[in-house]
Amino acid sequence: MASQAPALKELMNKMKNQKDLKLDSFMVIGIDFGTTYSGAAWATFGDFENNQVNLITTWPGTGREESKAPTELFYDHNRVLWGYSIPADAEPLRWFKLLLLRDSDLTPERRRSAILLRGKAMLAERNKTATDVIADYLGGLWKHIITTISRARSKSVIDALTFHVVITVPAIWPDYARKGMLEAAKKAGIFSDRPAGATTLDFAPEPEAAALASLWDRASDLKTGDVYMVCDAGGGTVDLISYKVAALNPIQLHEAVAGTGGLCGGIFIDEIFEAMCKSRLGRCWRNLSQAGIKDIMKHEWEYAVKPQFSLDDPAMEYIVGVPAEAFTGQGVLALNDDSRKPIIKNGRIHFTSANIQSAFDGAFHDIQVLINTQINDAKKKNLRLNGIILVGGLGSSPYLYQYLQDKYTQQGIEILQSTGIRPRTAICRGATFKGFLEGPNTPILGTPGQIMGQVSVVSTIARKSIGIRSSCIFETGVHREEDKYWDTKEELWRAYDQMLWYLRKGEDVSKKNPVRHPFRYLFRNRQEFDDEEGRSVQVWECGDDHPPPRFSERVRKLGEISVDVNASYGMLDDYVVNGKTLKRWPYDIEMVPSGASTEVAIYHKGQKVASQNVAIKFQ
Repeated sequence: MASQAPALKELMNKMKNQKDLKLDSFMVIGIDFGTTYSGAAWATFGDFENNQVNLITTWPGTGREESKAPTELFYDHNRVLWGYSIPADAEPLRWFKLLLLRDSDLTPERRRSAILLRGKAMLAERNKTATDVIADYLGGLWKHIITTISRARSKSVIDALTFHVVITVPAIWPDYARKGMLEAAKKAGIFSDRPAGATTLDFAPEPEAAALASLWDRASDLKTGDVYMVCDAGGGTVDLISYKVAALNPIQLHEAVAGTGGLCGGIFIDEIFEAMCKSRLGRCWRNLSQAGIKDIMKHEWEYAVKPQFSLDDPAMEYIVGVPAEAFTGQGVLALNDDSRKPIIKNGRIHFTSANIQSAFDGAFHDIQVLINTQINDAKKKNLRLNGIILVGGLGSSPYLYQYLQDKYTQQGIEILQSTGIRPRTAICRGATFKGFLEGPNTPILGTPGQIMGQVSVVSTIARKSIGIRSSCIFETGVHREEDKYWDTKEELWRAYDQMLWYLRKGEDVSKKNPVRHPFRYLFRNRQEFDDEEGRSVQVWECGDDHPPPRFSERVRKLGEISVDVNASYGMLDDYVVNGKTLKRWPYDIEMVPSGASTEVAIYHKGQKVASQNVAIKFQ
């Protein structure tokens, strides 16, 4: 945007006037850790005030500027090489991001995918887990991010800033996958001690980050009541989320329908194209080295044919060069083979437009199914979709734009696709926006949602019901007699195994006023306080449209929250019951949906309990 919008200036003034706000003491770093490519962006408050988010476009191993680096890793004895630094003849680890997902969360087709099977085999060969490999990659990426920022602003300046890091994850990722990413971030050194203080980290659903950046770019075109779907088509996953514009100046977005997503990204198109080349070359394919295969898949396909393919000229041929080594020992006739299509001429495969189109159409059909689901869910809420905004690497495809135009223009839905690097960098830019507009719960930015920026998501939709097993005061006619028990501490009848649902599937949940419920630990004496270890609360989930009021087989354990009281017995509050004085440690549990995952926070007397005192173990 050429100039600051009034809402952005208003945000800056509000932040400047906020008590204890140390505007010059922190930096937000947004990381788009993708299946095939990863990117990063960063900004200080001064940058953000000037509507400037800095993209990292220089990478080790290449002299040209690129908006992202390959999400690839190669172990060369004691060295870990990543991105563009990997030699052309090496066989790197790829697609390891997807290996965080359990087989139970994959379709049978995806479980059989050659890409995922190959990735699992390579991890097994190196005795590595997906978390290990992600940590190694993030470690290299993080060091490069810090080096790049230090070069731009000097090391002494950077050492004086605290970091708030926002890493984006697919919206369809369950909680355990986010936990794996958190472990990887710790191993990568993102939380290493720094002179300015502890680094904080948040996760953001990829389509939400993309929406913040994309709708920020289009702020002047939005109207109250508009509904836009963001289609984040990346290398592995395609995530869709629809937002309704609830207000302007500042722009406030409500999630219109629950987001959807699937494994139908660009790598599955690549897989089909590679199979086409392998089938056409036959025995010649076996002669190719890793460098030769990489030359076809990277330089001929990924950098040339794939990003330019469209249906503008159906008669156009797409010529793919094949390294000479493929034809070694095959005779001169192999260089010119017109016995079947696509023909091979002068050692190059001449693909027709129809050939290339067939590589895309399976994934694009799956994307269309996801989009139709969003549209139909919106219709059930009497919402009309105004447009679909394409972001991500695959979201830059001219053919995807044409494909969706053909399907949806007649329905009055506009397909929007920016040019240049903006679609590819929308996620890391949006992650940086999110870091400023919501921020960590620290004196720097206050409670998440407290400060509204030019574009902010103020409510989201729960994908499932999330709650805890609790006991409550027994009510005859409401609770079952079999659940009745005597509470010896408070001396009253309670009902156990009751479900307290924080989030109910399909409900709108305000980020500004998240769901929070009070609880307490009660202790009759110091011995009881000292003996009671492993204090925890189990978290449960239910995918039914109407979750049960009491615990049953329909409820599945999601995880467990362990809380360290972190106080001496004498510091606890007095609590009098029938003339007896107990000690009490009150706390609140807060839950907010974030894509398919759930953000959980513990508060004690209005203050968020430090993260090191809260451990969440997901099943």
